[in-house]
Amino acid sequence: MSDAVGTVLTLLLNIALFGITNYFAVKHSVRNIKKRIIAGFLFLMCTPVIFFSTLYFCFTWDDSGWGAGILAVIFTGLYLLNGLILLLSALHIYFRK
Repeated sequence: MSDAVGTVLTLLLNIALFGITNYFAVKHSVRNIKKRIIAGFLFLMCTPVIFFSTLYFCFTWDDSGWGAGILAVIFTGLYLLNGLILLLSALHIYFRK
């Protein structure tokens, strides 16, 4: 597999996974504080899984490892920030009441 195809597949896989999980996390916890906190913690707990799965998937096409590491850190940061935003939005809903 060429480097460009591997990069595109990795990007599409991570964007689709992030979009689907974020959609379900927000959809099922619209105004419920407990569900939103659980969704935020699940996002935070899934960050190591996302890091190592992205790293492993990128190592199949990237021989040096720099591209794989950069992509893994970027997508792990997105999951980490999304989990923190879900937790902060739960706090906002709690204090707004």
